[in-house]
Amino acid sequence: MKRLLASLCLCLVLAAGQALAAETLTLASGAGYKQMVEDLAVAFTKETGVELERIYGNMGQITGMARESGKVDAVLGDKRFLDGTDLPFSGEYVIGKGVLVLVVAKGAPVSELKDLTRPEIKRVAMPDPQKAIYGRAAGECLDSTGLRAALQDKLIVVATVPQVSAYVISGEVDAGFINRTDALAIQDKVARVLAVDEAAYKPILIVAKPLTGAPHAKALERFAAFLKGQAAKDIAARHGL
Repeated sequence: MKRLLASLCLCLVLAAGQALAAETLTLASGAGYKQMVEDLAVAFTKETGVELERIYGNMGQITGMARESGKVDAVLGDKRFLDGTDLPFSGEYVIGKGVLVLVVAKGAPVSELKDLTRPEIKRVAMPDPQKAIYGRAAGECLDSTGLRAALQDKLIVVATVPQVSAYVISGEVDAGFINRTDALAIQDKVARVLAVDEAAYKPILIVAKPLTGAPHAKALERFAAFLKGQAAKDIAARHGL
C-alpha cells in the first residue's frame, strides 16, 4: 500500500509539473525592444509562473511569423505598423512612446545631426524603412531636415535596429539611427547618443496586441493584466519608453 501511495504521489507531482510547464505564452517583438522584453519576461514569469517565449525580428518578420505559424499569442511593436496589417487583433495595451536617436561611433566627429554631412563621415546606418519602425522614422527625419540628398551616398540600410547598433559599436559605420531603448543598452560602447527632434518624424507608439484566437488564451489574460501593472510600467520607463 505504501509503495502504491508513493507511486501515486509521484505521478501527481509529475502531472502537476507538466501542467505548469505547459503554461506558456509566445510574444513576437520588434528586435529593437529585445532588452526591454527580456526584462518584462523575467518579471512576468516571476510574478505568475507562466513562461514567456520570445521571437524577435523586424516588424515584417514578426508579423509574418504571427500570420503563418499559428503559435504567436501577441505582437509588440509600432501601433501604426500593426494597425496597417491584416492580423486579427483582439485588443491593445500601450507600452510607451518610442523615440528615435542617433548613436555615434567612438572617434567620429559628430556632435549634432548636421555633422553627418561632413566629409570625414563616410557611412551612416539605418534600419530598413520598409520593415522597421525606426528605419521609417529615420527616413522621415532625413526628409524633414533636408539631409537625405546630402547623405544619400553614405547611407547603409540594414534589417534591424540591433544590426545598426552592432555596426556603430564595431566602427564599421560612423553613426546610426536607432531607438532610445537600444541606445540605453549600448551607451557605454559608443561615443555619444544624440537626440533627434521629435517633430522631425511621426509619433511612435509602442503597443502589445493580442491575437484573436491566441493559442494560450488564459496565459494571455494574465500577461495583459501584468502589462497594466506598475512593474511593467517601471520596466518600460527604465528602457526609455
